[in-house]
Amino acid sequence: MATTEAEPPLNILWLTGGSCDGCTMSALGGIDPQLEALLLGRITGLRPVQLHHPILAFEAGEAFLADYRRAAEKNPPPFILVVEGSIFDSTAGGAGAFSGMGEETGRPITVTDWLDRLAPAATAIIAVGTCATWGGIPAAAGNPTGAMGLTAYLGAAYRSQADLPIINIPGCAPPGDNFVETLIYLLLHLAQEIPLDLDDWHRPRWMYADTTHLQPAHADYLPEVISRSDLAVPCRVPVQGWMNHVGGCGNIGGACNGCTMPGFPDQMLPLTQISIQS
Repeated sequence: MATTEAEPPLNILWLTGGSCDGCTMSALGGIDPQLEALLLGRITGLRPVQLHHPILAFEAGEAFLADYRRAAEKNPPPFILVVEGSIFDSTAGGAGAFSGMGEETGRPITVTDWLDRLAPAATAIIAVGTCATWGGIPAAAGNPTGAMGLTAYLGAAYRSQADLPIINIPGCAPPGDNFVETLIYLLLHLAQEIPLDLDDWHRPRWMYADTTHLQPAHADYLPEVISRSDLAVPCRVPVQGWMNHVGGCGNIGGACNGCTMPGFPDQMLPLTQISIQS
């Protein structure tokens, strides 16, 4: 089904849980393709979209929340929900709340409240970053928040209105190109132009086909540094670079600590501890 210029913009509602906002910064730094090109309608054949983001919005307060509230009503217009950050267990907050957006009756509307309202009606959901996909650093052992990934909260059987699972884009943070590229493929899929090829972890298959080995950070003052693991993790940063095909983790001397994997950081960091070969 080909798109037409007469179609109204498709709303993209961005929801942030336990996050450093690194995935937002990464998406803004995407080059090929640029987020701006998508939002300005410069990508041929795609339906126009309108991004609603709590950091990037001009509106504030109830004016900003209006589209979120409309999406939570019965039979809302189609929308894509993007989730950044871990999902905190709201029951662990006692009388308080760990994260929220807006208020009702003097209480914060928690992220889990928004998920309960929006997820059943969403045309599709994208979990961007390892915090949103698997729980990430906020879910590390000993945290008091009960942080978890989106699949753990909504359940592995979740399907959107377009009969899609949660689309996962793990990484801490994933390169910005990855989010925009996935969004474009999703829009083409919703327009019935292409299939959406996801792997068993519901990641874009082509995006996580390259692998890299876990390794500690480079340290020139050590005689020889070796990794304690031969585990290879799915990540194309060494091939793709970070921004504009430059930089990224091991490319600039940093560690590959398996940040795209479930179980990061607890299960990955012990495998990348620095060892000095005598």
